Amino acid sequence: MRAAYDVFLSHAWADGDRPQQIADALAEEGLRVWFDAGEINDFASITNAVTAGLARSKALLAYYSKTYPLRRACQWELTAAFLAAQIEGDPRRRVLVINPENGTDHIHPIELRDAKSRKAPNDEGTALLELVRSVVQHVAALEGPLADIRPLTPPPWHGIKPLRYERFVGRFQEMWAMHSSLHETTVVQTTGASGQDIAQVTGLGGIAKSLLAREYALRFGNAYPGGIFWLSAYGNDDAKAALSDEGRDAERGGQLSNFAQDFGIDVTGKSAEDIRGALAREIDKRGQLCLWIVDDLPSGLNTQAFADWCAPHPLARTLITTRSRAYGALAKRVDLSALAPEEAYQLLTSRKNPIGEAEQEQARALAKDLGYHALALDVSASALVSYGGDAPYREFRKELSDKNDDALELSTELADALPNGHEASIAQTMLRSIRNLGEEGQDFLRLASVLAVAPIPASLVTLVLERADEPANVLGAVLKLFAGKSKDRRESPVQRQRKAFHDVTAASLAEISGEKQEARSVHTLVSRAVRFHQKNAPERAQTLRAAAVLALWAEIARAAEDPRLHKEIEFHVAHARQVAATPTTVNDVYLASWVARYDYARGAYASALNLWERELEFLRRELGPEHPQTLTSMNNLAETRRARGDWPRALELQEDVLAVRRRVLGPEHPETLGAMNNLATTLKAQGDFARARVVQEKVLDVSRRVLGPDHPDTLGGMNNLASTLRAQGDFAGAGTLSEAALDVCRRVVGPEHRYTLIAMHNVAAALHAQGDSARARELQEETLGISRRVLGPEHPDTLNLMNDLAATFSVQGDFARARKLQEEVLRVIRDVLGPEHPDTLNAMNNLGVTLQAQGDLAAARKLQEETLAIRRRVLGPDHPDTTVSAWWLCLTLQALGEHTEVWTVLRGDLLWLVDRNPATLGAAQREALEWVNKVMKEVDSG
Repeated sequence: MRAAYDVFLSHAWADGDRPQQIADALAEEGLRVWFDAGEINDFASITNAVTAGLARSKALLAYYSKTYPLRRACQWELTAAFLAAQIEGDPRRRVLVINPENGTDHIHPIELRDAKSRKAPNDEGTALLELVRSVVQHVAALEGPLADIRPLTPPPWHGIKPLRYERFVGRFQEMWAMHSSLHETTVVQTTGASGQDIAQVTGLGGIAKSLLAREYALRFGNAYPGGIFWLSAYGNDDAKAALSDEGRDAERGGQLSNFAQDFGIDVTGKSAEDIRGALAREIDKRGQLCLWIVDDLPSGLNTQAFADWCAPHPLARTLITTRSRAYGALAKRVDLSALAPEEAYQLLTSRKNPIGEAEQEQARALAKDLGYHALALDVSASALVSYGGDAPYREFRKELSDKNDDALELSTELADALPNGHEASIAQTMLRSIRNLGEEGQDFLRLASVLAVAPIPASLVTLVLERADEPANVLGAVLKLFAGKSKDRRESPVQRQRKAFHDVTAASLAEISGEKQEARSVHTLVSRAVRFHQKNAPERAQTLRAAAVLALWAEIARAAEDPRLHKEIEFHVAHARQVAATPTTVNDVYLASWVARYDYARGAYASALNLWERELEFLRRELGPEHPQTLTSMNNLAETRRARGDWPRALELQEDVLAVRRRVLGPEHPETLGAMNNLATTLKAQGDFARARVVQEKVLDVSRRVLGPDHPDTLGGMNNLASTLRAQGDFAGAGTLSEAALDVCRRVVGPEHRYTLIAMHNVAAALHAQGDSARARELQEETLGISRRVLGPEHPDTLNLMNDLAATFSVQGDFARARKLQEEVLRVIRDVLGPEHPDTLNAMNNLGVTLQAQGDLAAARKLQEETLAIRRRVLGPDHPDTTVSAWWLCLTLQALGEHTEVWTVLRGDLLWLVDRNPATLGAAQREALEWVNKVMKEVDSG
């Protein structure tokens, strides 16, 4: 594409006539010059200017005065050109500098501080002509516009979307330092991931670390065409109860899940590490640089925990904001201090221009009083809007100089987060702005002070205000109805929420946030000031907190168990974790329980376990060990332990629940039978088929007698027992029971009910086990057809039926069809359930067996080694499934003649079988034990 312009002349409007003279001289020499003589301030105009001119120019020529880096438009133009030029190699080919100053320290990035920088002429004579001719000569060697190198289009964003902060000033030098750090491959993580560039921005609270990271992402986004990912680590609000490690990991997992869904990755049943791996593969496949921003990383993380927050692939550069200075060995640090005096003055006067030299001096003095602290300056700038008169800056300084006791006390509390020597002025500024808010704005800040440092959705605020103002009882409602209408006719909760958002945003005490700009974020320093402000009258804050618990409970309960809805409650969950971190009421505990269900549904078992343990401790203490809710909590905890493979502790809890329900409800109550079923499921999963069978036989006997032979619970009990009988090797008994269950299911619940499909599956499995593969195959194909139509082709039950049919193909010697079906199952099940789900591992094991039977021993070995490694890690070395994996791998190694490797696996995974009672083992384990004994005899005989 041919360039429309030879040179884009970038300059600060305040630099006078000299840039115009240079533009005219370049034009006289025949160059096509893009030149804007007007000041550009707002974001939209900057974007339009860059798009309209720079993208069609061969080169950017910067008139780089000391004023130049202070102008936002200049920064945007230079950054866009530099990033585009960097793609083809040396950016100095496309970015030229004219320096009107004596030194070069003001020029950033440092690559532009070299001999190629052209000295600005002092007149329009020879010096100007030499400058112009050098530019003409340089540009003549360039071909095509900058847009040919990199289109000036923003990258996709994932996570909290960027919002343009019009009053952002300065930090040009720091942004270039961050960019350099992110593009130096010098950091090697001790976890083994090498070559990943990581930078961190550190500094006090309120110094605008997060804002700087966001501004960097907006300005330098063209360097990251693969996208920008924003994670919130919620680490800075140390005045409230901190998130637990498990809670913070769960928040990380939720945000990773949202990223994955943006890429179209199915996250159902996948752990955070599974999703992280899927993201890494997707980033690798796309092959484009990404920016991975971790905002507000807490202190005290070990090396592995730090690495878990970082990007999953070297193509994604990691930028961290944190107050901690402890991660210097893991990431290159950019220390953020207060704003430079001129930058601070620019921010302070951004909303009200001081008139006259006296007021300008007062404004500069006020900026100094506030320690050039970004948040304090922004709050003060907003407050000054309401000041009238001829000397608003002088009056504001006078008001702040009267440090009352509250301001001095608050300054002591905030000393850890504020610049030394300026704490009192900053505290006074924040208290003043908080006190001047109306009732709605103060209510919102009170609410924010008990929630997490995360965006607060408008819908949540509305719901909280509605609940907080509800009468406590019928009498209260009647009194409210008959009270004076002129006094009690309040605005609706929606109107109050809107007014609150308007007031706190106008006062710079909250920031617009959220994907649709429908939320507000409150800085932790503001929240700390609010908590201090209300400490002598905390009743309203407690009322709002109680309302928030109920509102969060309602919203999270609606979506917790459906992963498709999780993105809708992302911020609600973050706030719920904060509110319920130290539960004080039953409602707090129930809220935490719903967060636990949310975590369990996403596979974040560690966090769910932590929450349910706290719930159980509270309920035992407050409601008693035999309360129904306490028993439900115990069962939830047991289910989570079982999901994590902690069989002994899961059994212990389930046995306790069963004992209480037998004693309180009786041995034949439906809830008692449910507790027995739960216990049997864990016994079977552990491989204790004999005990599981005894429990299930008793459940079935009581169900038939108490509930009736056609009750759904009775049918479920028949199916459960049939499955255990088959696992135990009692194929005849399993077949008889399964056929009886199938007859009843077809008659009672219909031919397409899930119970009917389970019964059909059990009958086919029994036929298969007894050697009648033809009838088994016929029934399996019928069952699979119904399941595909009723449940869908990717439902776990459908996939298990495909696995069973493939096994039948193998028995019939049709290994090609078995392999094809098993490969399809494995592909789908990995995507749907994740690479470490038990069903995925079963599919891997089944395919490995088929590959072995086909004679493809190398492929079988590779897959079996992978399966064994995952089962060792996830299930433990003594789990029945791990035993089966080790046994099949040994058989493949033996077929390959790898006798040394056989002995290695045998000693590491199977010798423990020798000391086990065969009666406690499953059929596959017993077969493995026989094989181990055979091998041991061969070894003994030499």
